[in-house]
Amino acid sequence: MSMQALVPPYFDYLIDGFRRGQGGRHVHLGHWDAPPLPDVPPQPGEFARAQTRLCEILLDLAQLRDGQRVLDVGCGFGGTVELVNRQWRDMALTGVNIDARQLDLCRQIEALHGNRLHWQLADACRLPFADASFERVLCIEAMFHFGSRRAFFAEAARVLKPGGVLVASDIVIAASARALDTPGFQIELPIRDGFGPWPDFWSADADHGALAAAAGLEAAALHDASAPTLPSHRFTAPAVAPEPVTGAARAAWMLHWLHRHGHLRYLYMRFDKPA
Repeated sequence: MSMQALVPPYFDYLIDGFRRGQGGRHVHLGHWDAPPLPDVPPQPGEFARAQTRLCEILLDLAQLRDGQRVLDVGCGFGGTVELVNRQWRDMALTGVNIDARQLDLCRQIEALHGNRLHWQLADACRLPFADASFERVLCIEAMFHFGSRRAFFAEAARVLKPGGVLVASDIVIAASARALDTPGFQIELPIRDGFGPWPDFWSADADHGALAAAAGLEAAALHDASAPTLPSHRFTAPAVAPEPVTGAARAAWMLHWLHRHGHLRYLYMRFDKPA
């Protein structure tokens, strides 16, 4: 199977929107430090600010320093790399993606402050880099799309230098979803159709601490960010249905329903490679 075949179909809409100037470089959920008031409609720019905030929180967790080599796996349109590029100096920043179209958008970013930007077409589970190549590995809201979380952790640990850090966010379907009266396929199929690939949908191999330990990494931080990311669905799953109703819209509504009812967990994580 080609790498292009593994690209989630909703990226067709995101790429088109970005090219039309209707979306930014961040292609993940957002973080609200305080929940928006329920009777206040979504405000212009609110989602973009929340997306940047989520990225800032994870970069704080990574404790970046000038002059580091940083790898962003599943780099999307380059939003995370762009933020690092603006705030740090003399960095070697590499973004990896399986979609050449997204990397073409990333290449529009101009290097600043003596930084060096590199964009690589590659599979997250087979990274084309030597052992101990990076001080930091980032993976923001992409891991659930990968062929194997376990293989990704092994690769992230391999390319990290001793003393390096992996910071990630991930979406996990909670075990409680299995106990619902709704048949599992009615939950899984619309999300796979619009947001797939999602190889481990029911989180059979999604114990991040165990996966990290098996790869030789030590868990340093795990934060449940399900509540502060929940307001994102006001933007990703609008109440008014588009015409015609797309697979991506059905997937967005189902993901919102799972999130709102506590059957989805959104996690911020940091893992350290022993020095």
